[in-house]
Amino acid sequence: MQEILYAPDKILINEGELTEYLMVLKEGKLESYSNFCNYSSVESSGIFGSEVILPGIKSFDSVKVVENSRVVLIEKELAEKFLLSNYNLIIYLIKKYISKIISLNNKLFSSKENSEDVNNENANSEKESIIDKNLSKEELSKKYLKIHRRRSYYHIEDGQIKIYFKARKLFNKGKIKEALEEFKKIHYSDFDVYFQAEIEIWKYLCMILMFPDKKYYLEKTLKEKYPFIKELFSFMIFEKILTNSHLEKPLVTYLKSGYLIPSNTVLFYEGENGDWAFMILSGNVRVSKVDNKNEKLLAILSNEEIVGEIACFKDVLRTATVFTSTPLQMIKIEKENLEDLVKSNPAFGLKIVKNLIKRLDFERYWHSPLSFEEKLNFMIKKYGKNILNKSRLKTEEIYGLFRLNDVNKNELINYLFKSNIATLRPDGTLKFM
Repeated sequence: MQEILYAPDKILINEGELTEYLMVLKEGKLESYSNFCNYSSVESSGIFGSEVILPGIKSFDSVKVVENSRVVLIEKELAEKFLLSNYNLIIYLIKKYISKIISLNNKLFSSKENSEDVNNENANSEKESIIDKNLSKEELSKKYLKIHRRRSYYHIEDGQIKIYFKARKLFNKGKIKEALEEFKKIHYSDFDVYFQAEIEIWKYLCMILMFPDKKYYLEKTLKEKYPFIKELFSFMIFEKILTNSHLEKPLVTYLKSGYLIPSNTVLFYEGENGDWAFMILSGNVRVSKVDNKNEKLLAILSNEEIVGEIACFKDVLRTATVFTSTPLQMIKIEKENLEDLVKSNPAFGLKIVKNLIKRLDFERYWHSPLSFEEKLNFMIKKYGKNILNKSRLKTEEIYGLFRLNDVNKNELINYLFKSNIATLRPDGTLKFM
């Protein structure tokens, strides 16, 4: 670690190059600008070159000295340790990277999507009914899921799930009896078996805290009834409390803000107001643009990925419909509790930073000159064959998911089959080899 005084116009970092140091501005002004992200800022305090915390990730910014500036250089070997001891800098980086993602999205997608929306609207105007024209994006999404997916979808704001959230908050406040009464109100047999197990764990934990002599019987009951029980973070907490063991930080974070959401649950609809995001601990979600007739699959997100983060920092409507395709264990991140979450568990905050960096790096790679085969192989590797196969995707979904809009659909499918990359199941979905 060293402190250096730099004169104006000195270039400290070049965009697209590997950085050797994490840089903390102590005095003066630095300008950072990114051609790729279409982002720039002049700052009198802050941190730069944070891509150094991930091996092989090149800088998204050029950084130039505006006026005489005193800068602390932290070697990359010490960068992560330094950040973990300064949670306020982690929060600063989360906000900074989200600003870059917003700028990048505006550059890459806004004009394209607007023109596509206009073209689609013109093409379909004669086919749509007056009723459909008057429906909001949220209402269109609900209509599509109900008619075309042929199953009932829950919503995170539905009564039964809201009771679960309320009960958990009462538990965290130490109101165990009141929490138990709320858990008893939940008709959890209506949901998948993972959510049933989640509710029973918290019910039993309340009962054990009130009647300690029942603890071994209740633990045995849970293990016999749910063979997968050890996969659940709530059961890990259950066992720690049962044995009076120390709760590690990840479990403390789940206790404060972690939830299990049933499969076939909408986290939010396109067009909804949003002020929270979440990080996936296990399971996966589909991110889609939906109208009353079609679903355009934008992404499948899984372990340790963040969803809806822009809404935590900017008052915007949700830009897509997000719903679970499996039971989902997640950490809910709200505007007002982000700082507390990162302060109590800086490693969690640093994980958010790393995921935001990876997202930007993905976009940078994707928009570099690539052949069709390179893009295809990259996307298969990104999602993993296991997740792709579990999702049972149709050929048109793969086309949209892999962002291969400049490739003929038939050409894509023929290539998948002839190259033995995928085969077609009897139900019309793709199986990746």
